[in-house]
Amino acid sequence: MSDLDQLLGQVRAMPVDARLEGIEAAVMAGVETRRERAVARRSLALAGIVAISIGWVGSVVPGAPAQAASPPLVLGMSDYAPSRLLGQ
Repeated sequence: MSDLDQLLGQVRAMPVDARLEGIEAAVMAGVETRRERAVARRSLALAGIVAISIGWVGSVVPGAPAQAASPPLVLGMSDYAPSRLLGQ
């Protein structure tokens, strides 16, 4: 046991590595990055679930029956006229 005590005493007497001074900031930055990734992943999963459920509900709920468009009121008006394309 005394050999172990001597080794621990020698390690305790050694100077501290300079890289260890900034380790707390690096660890906390890593924790924050992981937390942000987890929040982003949860948000993306929630958005996907909402989109899938809205699509599923939209496909199950019957819609209004399709109707043909009414003919233009002005004779000679092209279907490609700007007022027709804008719905006016």
